[in-house]
Amino acid sequence: MKKRRLCVLILALAMVFGVLGPGTQAMALTAPNGNVSDGSLPPETNQNLVPAAGLAGWSADSEALASLIQFVSESVDESSEGYIPPEDRIAVFDFDGTLYGERFPTCFNLWFNCWRALHCEDYDAPGRVKLYAAQKEAQLLYGTEFRILDPYAQMLFNGSGLFEGLTREEYMALIRRFKELPVRGFEGMSYGEGYFQPMVSVVRYLHENGYSIYICTGSDRDATRVMTEGTLDQYIPADHVIGTDFLYKASGQGDRNGSAYTMGKDEELIICGCSDERTMKTNKAIAIQREIGKLPVLAFGNSSGDIAMADYALQNTQYGGQAYMLLCDDTERDYGDAELAAKFAARCEASGFHTVSMRDDFLTIYGEQVQKLGVSDGEAAAAA
Repeated sequence: MKKRRLCVLILALAMVFGVLGPGTQAMALTAPNGNVSDGSLPPETNQNLVPAAGLAGWSADSEALASLIQFVSESVDESSEGYIPPEDRIAVFDFDGTLYGERFPTCFNLWFNCWRALHCEDYDAPGRVKLYAAQKEAQLLYGTEFRILDPYAQMLFNGSGLFEGLTREEYMALIRRFKELPVRGFEGMSYGEGYFQPMVSVVRYLHENGYSIYICTGSDRDATRVMTEGTLDQYIPADHVIGTDFLYKASGQGDRNGSAYTMGKDEELIICGCSDERTMKTNKAIAIQREIGKLPVLAFGNSSGDIAMADYALQNTQYGGQAYMLLCDDTERDYGDAELAAKFAARCEASGFHTVSMRDDFLTIYGEQVQKLGVSDGEAAAAA
């Protein structure tokens, strides 16, 4: 069995990197939506496996990638003890910090709310919320302390207070506007393009090998659906996005309960609140059970908020569930935190998770066209 696993691993790595000459460490990069060649497989290899040739942006000596390729190779091989039927090939991904950058300067949803409250030209936020947002933005950028604490304004800012009364379509149009803006701290990238290219290639690889892929995030579900448009939505459809939900009601419903009111054909659904339960930590495992109804075999995350989801995947002893955690340890190409990453790596090792070093395992993060810019002294201090 060990010999078989070794052979599978060698073949899988050969598919990714080809025949490597002396000093060769990289393969050509492809765009997130680029076509993937199927390659040609020797007769003795697994004919069900879609080759890993499209796994762009990974270092040739990445142990995490090698273990993932081995797992997938065995999962699609009907003659292997590690075979997983297609209906049980379920992979779950966190969003911010796992698939998409969350350090310019923070997770998407929070920075989007700052933009809505302070910089959206056609919207005037309530004064209390605007004051809270200004203090939050300064804290994120410069590390300054809040001068005025306002729990009610904080609740409105973090909930639905900036969007109440909007239809779902109006809200999603705002997300699309934000996606076009340039990312703070980088050159050559918009907020709609802030994906980790190596992780996008993992999503594509799993999809092509018959995996059902879900996002499970603490961010707003509808916002995340829009964020995936044009990059991940061909692999992760809208109904495979799990997240924190806004509450909706019919435009003519008023204060009546939805179970006692019949929506008219000309009415629209409008945002009227936000769920009190964010899809974080244990709530991720609960949401997976509620919306998928099966244990995943693969989980991908990057923080303590994803540990419960990772442990839930490891509970899948029938198929040997695995978990992979990204470490934010790249301070050259991203605004990483080496100390935080080292602490999290130790916790992951103790839990039996694989770790992915963004510094060592990724040949690129956002693409070679993207350049990290210098930051002010205040911003550097806040990021430290």
